[in-house]
Amino acid sequence: MKLFLFFLIAIGWYNVAIGQTIAGRVVDEKQQPIVAATVSLLNGQDSVLQSLQTDGEGRYQFWYKSAGRCRLMASAIGFKMIKSAIIQHDAKPLVLPDFSLMPDLQQLGDVVVLGRKPFLEQRADKLIINVQSSVLAAGQTAADVLRRVPGMRVLSDRVTLTGKNKLVIMVEGRLSQYQDMNALLRATPANTIDRIEVITNPSAAYDAEGDAVINIILKHRQGAGTNATVGFASGADPYVLNEVKQGRKLYQRYNPSFSINHRDGKLNMFGSYNYLYRTQFEVNLIQRKHDNSYYDQRNYNPSDYDLHTYQAGADYQADSLNTFGVLINGFNRKGGGHYQNTSTQTSLANGNLLDAFTSQNRQSNINSNLAVNISWRHKFANDGQSLVVDADAAHYLLKNVSHILVYPQTGNVLHTCQSINNPVSFATLKADYTQPLSKTVKFETGLKTSLAKIDNNLLFEQNEIRDAGRTNRFIYRENINAAYGNFYSTIGKWDVQAGLRAEQTVSDGTSHGQKLLQRNFVKLFPDVLLTRRLDSALAITGQFSKRIGRPSYQQQNPFEMYLDPLTYTKGNPLLRPQITQSAKLSFTYTGLPVFSVAYDRTHHVIVEYAPQQKMVVDANGVARLVSFSVADNLAEAHNISFQLNFPIKAGKVIDGYGGIITALQQYSAYYNQGYFEAQKWGHVFFAQTDVRMSNSWTGQVSAYYATPSQYEFIKAGRNSSVDLGVAKKLMNNRAKVTLSVTDLFFGDRTLGNINYQDIDLRLKQYSNTRNIILAFTYNIGNQQIKAASSRTSGAEEEAKRVKTNN
Repeated sequence: MKLFLFFLIAIGWYNVAIGQTIAGRVVDEKQQPIVAATVSLLNGQDSVLQSLQTDGEGRYQFWYKSAGRCRLMASAIGFKMIKSAIIQHDAKPLVLPDFSLMPDLQQLGDVVVLGRKPFLEQRADKLIINVQSSVLAAGQTAADVLRRVPGMRVLSDRVTLTGKNKLVIMVEGRLSQYQDMNALLRATPANTIDRIEVITNPSAAYDAEGDAVINIILKHRQGAGTNATVGFASGADPYVLNEVKQGRKLYQRYNPSFSINHRDGKLNMFGSYNYLYRTQFEVNLIQRKHDNSYYDQRNYNPSDYDLHTYQAGADYQADSLNTFGVLINGFNRKGGGHYQNTSTQTSLANGNLLDAFTSQNRQSNINSNLAVNISWRHKFANDGQSLVVDADAAHYLLKNVSHILVYPQTGNVLHTCQSINNPVSFATLKADYTQPLSKTVKFETGLKTSLAKIDNNLLFEQNEIRDAGRTNRFIYRENINAAYGNFYSTIGKWDVQAGLRAEQTVSDGTSHGQKLLQRNFVKLFPDVLLTRRLDSALAITGQFSKRIGRPSYQQQNPFEMYLDPLTYTKGNPLLRPQITQSAKLSFTYTGLPVFSVAYDRTHHVIVEYAPQQKMVVDANGVARLVSFSVADNLAEAHNISFQLNFPIKAGKVIDGYGGIITALQQYSAYYNQGYFEAQKWGHVFFAQTDVRMSNSWTGQVSAYYATPSQYEFIKAGRNSSVDLGVAKKLMNNRAKVTLSVTDLFFGDRTLGNINYQDIDLRLKQYSNTRNIILAFTYNIGNQQIKAASSRTSGAEEEAKRVKTNN
């Protein structure tokens, strides 16, 4: 809180009182905001004084230093240029009526040439990464796209954001219902993504879950009529994995897709289908030292899966004030793996072999999901006044069978079987109301309630005999009720947003008929955002918010989930929510992020992989060191981060951005009868550029490099990635062929070590991140369709907290 007050003082010190503002908005013929339109301020002789681009809401604002005659000019690619009448400016704040631009379509056959948005776009409350025209998106997944978001890293198969302890990922609330988000991101086609919103200090309108939000927005088109898009992508990834004694192999993918949209009058109907078949691998290398012994585990985990995703829906505009919508989406995923492990134990004194065995983990799993969303949007007669109601219901099912066979040097083969049946049912209802109080003041309020039931039924067998101690049925129920209010106002050069959200959490969990947890609490979550416009181009923003990070359902489930005979994870029903207070100060220039500094303080941090180890005697009487992790609450974490962004431009050929993020991550806790304290500065360097070689040829280069950093108990090593892509437009620009290579130098790996008490562990993890992909898409029909409106369903936040195994 003290840091936030410092931010406010810093904003207040910068106060120039020269001249006043001229502000307004640029919209299209349907009164929709035009992003990145060019607006110029002209003097009485039509000489350009200032120029800028509109922000994500189509807004512009000039700082005009003296009274007199002036006029404005607005233009955007695909629209006719327009000039205002002469304005007699008297040095008082002036808000002009909307500029309404009319289409000026430059036809190439039947295809329209449209303008491009900037790579990075800073709005008051979020950072926008526009990826809709990314060459590298073709044939890839949402997980690949997120790796190119500044500050994003994947550690131990978990997506993280620099400086944040609890990251929530949203996909418009449509494809995320009750699925492990990391697994879903790896299966979501990237060419369906329009943009990614990075919200580091979410307002009260968002669920209080998570101290940062990544919101993936899918593509939408505009116009009337019918259109469709068909596509096919294929990749072959050759690897030689010497560390696990695997010769050259190809890991392949096939991804046909189809989408259609029809708008006729008041009715809009849409649907899509994607199929993805993929073979993949993951390598986990774990080395441990304990009691004069050296343990070496080498896991090679090849797997394959079929994924079918589908969506169908309709929007009906009953009249000018009411729109009704229905959306059905789901997926079916079937896969399996044949994981292979080799483990040895040698003496640290003389290197003699003390123990050795191999094991296999044969897995099969089926995931399915069906979700329904019904919505009603009502616009009142007063401009800007609206009511939105959403109702959601979803059912998710995971079935996973894992057979672990251990082949020791001597003794009998050990057979362990884990069978999981995990149905999840969920329903939510929410309403959001917006009421403008004046031209510069707006109030929002809303209510939400959600109900969830998660049934985790685990059958554990050892040598075909049921193990009653490890067999478990954990039933979790949760009800979250919320209400919020948001206030927005513009006062001179200041934009003010203040909100308060109240959430009640009621939950209980039972195992073997015994109640392991029961909670009922109410917490308040305030947020404040202040923006000071210093001139027509430069602005400074200060933010403060309080957030909660509830433990996921699986983190509270006390059953043991084995990766191999020496490694497993276990939930903790005694976990408490973590609470984070965040403050941020940022500078923008012409709507683009330049510099920011942020501070987060988190109490009761939920550490997903708090390490432990113990000696276990198997059925053959052999004692082996077993490593396992149990989710637990650490006492406190502090994160300080600085981010600098800069443009990369060279005429009309090269256009992109680069930057650096520097962050200090600090952890401290009493854990396992000891005191853990660690801190480390980490740095991330990133860049992405588009190369326009001709009207039909484009290229893209994306790269990042991350230095070592601290992540919970893990001292993470460096990692990096370089991605290249080239695209060619064909058939009057209706078709496009793309060739891309991701992680060209195969540097995107998780390296780390843990040193705490008697735990001395080194780990290395990597997968087939280097991909060579060839993709083809073809557009049919009118390519100016206005697709289904982006709907955020009420199930959005809780869906991220259900983590399942694949």
